[in-house]
Amino acid sequence: MSSTSKPTIILVHGAFHGSWCWKFQIPALEALGFAVETVDLPCVSGTASTTQFDDAAHVRSVVESQISMGKRVVVLAHSYGGPIASAAITGLSGKDVLGMIALCAYIFPGGMDQGAAIRDIGGLPYVTWDAPSEGLFVTKDPGSLFFPPDTPADQIDWAVPQLRPQSMAANMGIVPPQAWEDDSYTGGLGYIRCTDDAIVPIEQQDGMLAGAGGQSKWVIRTLEGSGHSPYLSRPEEVAAAVKGIVDEFEKRL
Repeated sequence: MSSTSKPTIILVHGAFHGSWCWKFQIPALEALGFAVETVDLPCVSGTASTTQFDDAAHVRSVVESQISMGKRVVVLAHSYGGPIASAAITGLSGKDVLGMIALCAYIFPGGMDQGAAIRDIGGLPYVTWDAPSEGLFVTKDPGSLFFPPDTPADQIDWAVPQLRPQSMAANMGIVPPQAWEDDSYTGGLGYIRCTDDAIVPIEQQDGMLAGAGGQSKWVIRTLEGSGHSPYLSRPEEVAAAVKGIVDEFEKRL
């Protein structure tokens, strides 16, 4: 395939969400000439034992399917999906995986014990553990947690009923090996910062980026005033940021 052809964007959602959350983002990316594929992670399937390794394996299968058809890919991952996407592309060639872009997403080192980290900070007060059944958890007030300050009320009303319980084993488990830490990884790394994110505050985004190599390693774009759900509140701006990052990836080839 010609390197001038736009890569396929594989969209990886965050915890509690599903591929439905990209409804408004997909046409914004397609309008810029990108083909788009989505995934539904096992962590929201209602199976309590699902881990990050299961989620990463599922994303990798989609990535490899696209590669087998001769397509280049970029993985765009939101929130919890950051470490999942990074794990999914570990060991894959940069000529096939042009890069990954984290959208206000976590950057965690491989081998990190997330359960220990959550216990060290005293837990997550905004969630209810073992609900609606053992091994799953939900957020107490998702409408006020995920979407302010810039998601319109009608979109919040549309999104909240579609949220699903998340596997505790996924969020309390071990982070798989990460592509961004792998010296053999030759694809690009991008990050879209969201300055008004209540879930992953901008200070945390910047701290994770600094610990992962910062501007020397990541192509960074910023959405000023954006909360945690810019794929709903400002999909055209996300698409423009993605295009800008992908263009930078292409220059490195």
